[in-house]
This record gives sequence, structure tokens and C-alpha cells, in this order.
Amino acid sequence: MTKVSILYYKKELNQTKIASKLGISRPKVSRLIKKAREKGLVKINIDSPVNDNSYLESELADKFDLNEVLIVDLSAQQPLENRKDAAAKKALEFLKRIAEGGEYIGVSAGTTLYKLAQNAYPISTKKFKIVPLIGALSDTGKSFNANEISNLMANNLDGVNYLLNSPAFLKDAATAEVFKNEKRIKNVINLYKKIDIAFLGIGTATVSHPLISGHLKKSELEIFKNLDLSGSINSIFFDSKGNIIEPPFQNRIIAVDLEDLLNIKFKAAAALGDEKKEAVLAALRTSLLDVLITDIKMAEFLQNQEGV
Repeated sequence: MTKVSILYYKKELNQTKIASKLGISRPKVSRLIKKAREKGLVKINIDSPVNDNSYLESELADKFDLNEVLIVDLSAQQPLENRKDAAAKKALEFLKRIAEGGEYIGVSAGTTLYKLAQNAYPISTKKFKIVPLIGALSDTGKSFNANEISNLMANNLDGVNYLLNSPAFLKDAATAEVFKNEKRIKNVINLYKKIDIAFLGIGTATVSHPLISGHLKKSELEIFKNLDLSGSINSIFFDSKGNIIEPPFQNRIIAVDLEDLLNIKFKAAAALGDEKKEAVLAALRTSLLDVLITDIKMAEFLQNQEGV
């Protein structure tokens, strides 16, 4: 083990040359290198020039079977708005790294995604196409609806945005079907199959959820409460184990459906804040995400939870 370790780590010989030099097989060299690390004969120390969270990011990505986890290095003592700003900028760095320009980008609703739109800037000469993934959740207020986020993000990216001219929640399934077949709305819904990258929020599944509050009858609210849900992404709800649960009013919602969402190549969610811990954990147990962007406090919570 010592000889192999010196030749490999100190002399920087490859495994084939070590095998030839010592008269042993290359697989045996590989086993001895591994054993030397396991026994503590070899210790590897990485002196990064900055204090980063790369190891924790990698650990969480493996635990929850994600492509990446990106951690904002701000403590919980920092105001939530500051952490949301930092998460938005981290999301833009991710977009800049993976995008070639000209992609279709889907956006959900939410305040963190609004921060993403606010912080966006031109990163390609090819125009991105920004598509809202859900209809309007409210008639008033800013920094919430996907249409508004789509518009602001397109302006700041110097891209093109589309409008989903529909409420998110309709009074019944028949009315929802009429809306879905209206030409302008249908054209946007058809774009969902073209989306390359989606930026999503993770929501709690309480009666104050914007898809629920003010939309359901008393009897429907009781059904919703009994579903034992833990969170939501866009209009898709799930329980604590990550099982997708379809509420009885799903056919009244105008939004990207489960199949189209799953087919998007990069699905990135930005989520932080104590109130979202259980929702984020449950979301990571679904197959709805490829990338999580969060803060150090959420990451440390997830580190101590069971993965997938």
C-alpha cells in the first residue's frame, strides 16, 4: 500500500505504469490505492482559496438524486430578502453556465422567482423565450404572478415573453376546458413541450396556498385538508414521501401538467425559509426537480434528513 501510494500520489505515475513497475495487475493497484485511503494511510486535504460549500452541495445532490445543489452562503441571521436576492443571483449564474441562448424558459409564480426576474441581465445575443407555467393566482398585487415574472425576466434578459391570459383556477372543469381551448391560451400551453429550462418555486400545502385560498368551497377545503399534503411545485401537490397527489379540483387549474413538467430537461427550484423546510424535503423526494438553490440553514436541515 505504501509503495503504491508513493508512486501514485508523490511520483504521479498512472495505475498502468505502477502495475508494470511492481509486477502486479492494474486492478490490484486500484484496490491498494482505495485501501490506503480507507486505512488512513493516505489523507486528502483540499485547500480551497475560498470558504465554500462544495462538499455539502455534492453530498445533498447524491442524497436526493439531483444534478446539482447550489447553496447561498448567507446565514439565517441575514434578512430573508437578502437571502432571496442571493438565491436569485445564484440561479442566474446557473442559467448563464448551462444556456446556449435562445432556449425556452418556463417560470412559475412566487416572490423568489420575482427576485430572479429583477436581477436578470442580458447573457446571450440569442433571445430567450420566457413562458409562464401557471395562470394568474390573484387579480392584484406585484411580485407574484407568473405572467408578471415572465414579462420582467424577458425585459431584463432582452428576450421574448409570452402571456398566459387566464386565471390559474376556474370555477369548474367545463370552464377550464373552454379556457384551455381558447386559441391564445392553447398556443402558450403548447409551448410547454418546448421548454428547456424551468425555474420553479416550492410552496407549502396549506389552506393559505394561493391556489386554494378563496377558491374552494367549505366542503372542498375539508377534502383538501384530509389529503395530508406536504408541499407543491407550481400546481402539482405531493405528500411527505414525495408521492404526487392529485386533488379533485386539479381539472380546474390552468398550468403546465405533470407529464410536460417531467419532460423539461432542467428543472430548478429556488426555496428557503424555515416555513418551507418540510415542503422542500418532500419536493426532493419527488422526481420533479433536477437542481435545488437554497441557503445554508436549509442545506444543514436537509443534511440530517433521509434521502431517496
